[in-house]
Amino acid sequence: MVVPLPHQRLRLDPVPALFELQENGPLHEHDTEPGLDGHRQWLVTGYDEVREILADADRFSSMRPVDDEADRAWLPGILQSYDPPDHTRLRKTVTRANTARRIESLRPRTEEIVEDCLDDLESMGSPADFVRNAAWPIPALIACDFLGVPRDDQAELSRMFRDSRESRVPRQRNLSGLGIVDYTRKLAARERRDPGKGMFGGIVREHGGDVSDEELAGLVEGIMIGAVEQMASQLAIAVLLLATHPAQMALLRERPELVDSATEEVFRYGSIVETPSPRTALVDMCLAGRDIHAGDVLTCSILAGNRVRGDRFDITRENREHIAFGHGVHYCLGAPLARLQMRVALPAVVRRFPSLRLAVPEEDLRFKPGKPAPFAVEELPVEW
Repeated sequence: MVVPLPHQRLRLDPVPALFELQENGPLHEHDTEPGLDGHRQWLVTGYDEVREILADADRFSSMRPVDDEADRAWLPGILQSYDPPDHTRLRKTVTRANTARRIESLRPRTEEIVEDCLDDLESMGSPADFVRNAAWPIPALIACDFLGVPRDDQAELSRMFRDSRESRVPRQRNLSGLGIVDYTRKLAARERRDPGKGMFGGIVREHGGDVSDEELAGLVEGIMIGAVEQMASQLAIAVLLLATHPAQMALLRERPELVDSATEEVFRYGSIVETPSPRTALVDMCLAGRDIHAGDVLTCSILAGNRVRGDRFDITRENREHIAFGHGVHYCLGAPLARLQMRVALPAVVRRFPSLRLAVPEEDLRFKPGKPAPFAVEELPVEW
């Protein structure tokens, strides 16, 4: 079956065509013209097939084509753009500064930030926009603390992150985006000269000789953007899911021990990263009964893979497996921090706002389609 792509996800539920595709198997050829070299493009929607492709760095490459100088300037340090062994080298520098003990040590500060931001939300009065007043500042402040951004800079950097994505003024979005790039590069240079107590100070102290200045700056940019933008989008989607499933929200409030399963269900059902970086086949193979040739490009749908295993939001789900954080060598390094934030934020929200609900009809909500930025709700007016 040949499928029309690209599609746009403009609402919380997946594009209906993704489920229709499953009836014809987990692998589908795009209806785009083959490239000049004759290679085809494929959409992968099966859970097992997505996991297989993401895990197999020997047969599939995630390297981006480098077409111009702008691409070359963007690539250093962005982990998704590397294959082993360079990916392994850079990933190790981050992994060793991202231990379970280190993440758990952030819990008191995370709890403090969540409560402060919910205080600010409450002070706005009902109704208020959860995206602007909580979903953005919570992960921004937590990421700043984790990475080593000085407290005096955190509020301004948090504002730039929000405005770079949320401002309705194009010039303001551009200026804020450039401000983030400028700040993160200065932060990388400062950490190189005088390593601090945050994650990047640890990288410089332990692995400074293994990472170039350009790679360190790229690591700072990539991790900060992922830690803030993706988590802000996911937190807003989580609250939207609870607000539109009041029985599930009441269950979490009555049974706080369900927070772990609720967290995984939010990531699974409300996947915000629809497709990771495309993979290029390195060898000829047969996959799901289809002939794939070296050079063919495969786009893996995390959204479809997750939802085909259960298209109902259920925080008591026993099978918590999902691929929201990817799989294999590119498994999201920020997953432990994301889980910590969600495990702190969800119980706090349902405790502080037991009657939380949408302040507008669900059909009036507007969504960002998720390409290339994560899928997100633009505004989330809530009342309590």
